[in-house]
Amino acid sequence: MKNRGVYILFLIFILHHTAFDQLLKLPALVVHYQEHQQRNSHLSVMGFLCMHYWGQDDDDNDEERDMQLPYKTVDIHALHHSFIPLAKVMVIKQQTYSEITIQYPALKDNYLPEPALTSPFRPPKA
Repeated sequence: MKNRGVYILFLIFILHHTAFDQLLKLPALVVHYQEHQQRNSHLSVMGFLCMHYWGQDDDDNDEERDMQLPYKTVDIHALHHSFIPLAKVMVIKQQTYSEITIQYPALKDNYLPEPALTSPFRPPKA
């Protein structure tokens, strides 16, 4: 029950302080499309959206009705940033280490093979 209340309060906060409240005007968009559909039966949904949001609107004297559509006017009076930590706080401990020294044996030249003797391309023997 507590989680549901938190989600409802968060939804109200988001709808009030952002432009998502414009989604509540979607029924006005549908009704206005139906009004245009009655006047012009060949008008598509994309044509309707282009006419009202990107292009020139018809001279049908419904400017006041057009301005009631979603995202025609957006009023955001304040900008809020909310931070809700979703993960637990993790404390990272610095690991201590001790220096390890490795004593490598000294290489002697007599242990290394002679490159001229082991090469397949050797000078000719006399």
